[in-house]
Amino acid sequence: SLNSSILGPDAGPGTPEFALFVQEVAREMTVKAGQKCTAIRKAIVPTALAGALVEALSEALAKVLVGDPRRKEVRMGPVVSGTQRDEVLARVRELTADARVVHGDPERFEVSGADARRGAFVPPLLLLCRDAMSARAVHHVEAFGPVATVLPYRDTREAITLARRGEGSLVGSIV
Repeated sequence: SLNSSILGPDAGPGTPEFALFVQEVAREMTVKAGQKCTAIRKAIVPTALAGALVEALSEALAKVLVGDPRRKEVRMGPVVSGTQRDEVLARVRELTADARVVHGDPERFEVSGADARRGAFVPPLLLLCRDAMSARAVHHVEAFGPVATVLPYRDTREAITLARRGEGSLVGSIV
């Protein structure tokens, strides 16, 4: 399911709500390597705040060390299998029809205590969709891993439309 979280226009940088939104999107992307049915896949944000949100989320995600979950410093382990890793990356390629990756590189990332090539590791990948209303893939394709897409909106009606475009979800939140 393509679950959404919507950031209100009054919740800009420096507000507790903005900080909470960043914290929750980053957490949803990385807990269980993003492999849970309730993970946030669409971060729907006011157009005016999209750049600040991408910057803040990128900073938060840069602190997430991927690797062997038995290590204390590791904050995100692998996805369930090599096949699942390949599936996540294939879905990310589909999503890039509508969005571009603004944080993370599946070809170059640090892995602690394991081999990135042999393990089922995927770094947190944040995408940005500039034209969310005309996009298709970001509303129908789920990368079941540490992946989320930022979708800017112009007004409340558009935010609601973007949240509903996935034709169903398990959860949604408004901050």
